[in-house]
Amino acid sequence: MEKLSKILAAMLIIVVALFAYVLIFGLSFEGSESDFYVPAVTGAENISAYKNSCSELNASTLVDYKALTGEKVKVSGQIFEKNEFIQFDKTRTFILLNVPELSEPYPAPYITVSYTGTVPYNINETITVYGKYFYPICVDSPPELANKGLIDIRAGYIEKD
Repeated sequence: MEKLSKILAAMLIIVVALFAYVLIFGLSFEGSESDFYVPAVTGAENISAYKNSCSELNASTLVDYKALTGEKVKVSGQIFEKNEFIQFDKTRTFILLNVPELSEPYPAPYITVSYTGTVPYNINETITVYGKYFYPICVDSPPELANKGLIDIRAGYIEKD
């Protein structure tokens, strides 16, 4: 009976420790907010400086898609898909941007855009995105893009053309 009591006590300690861990650290995926998003840029002076710090992404001549990772770029395209959701207690927007200038061997004429906040523009509208370049990112939809490496722009600022 004493052995059973010790086993039950050990199991209780493990359960309490796991419960405490979940309360303290939560059930979240690996990584932090800064791994997936850049802060939204606000204020006229800040926006102007941010836009000037971004270089034009010439997708048609890009050969090594990993070479620009972490660089600030700007790119224009048409909103193909747009989803808003809550993550890290903030509203986020995911955009699939149609950029016709993308060429082979790139898998499709699309770039993903992640943005902190809401984007007031709609599907089929043309926008310019300013942000940090990352490659590759994989998406689940549309099905023809599933598991293909796409360019991701972690946008700091977005404007309508």
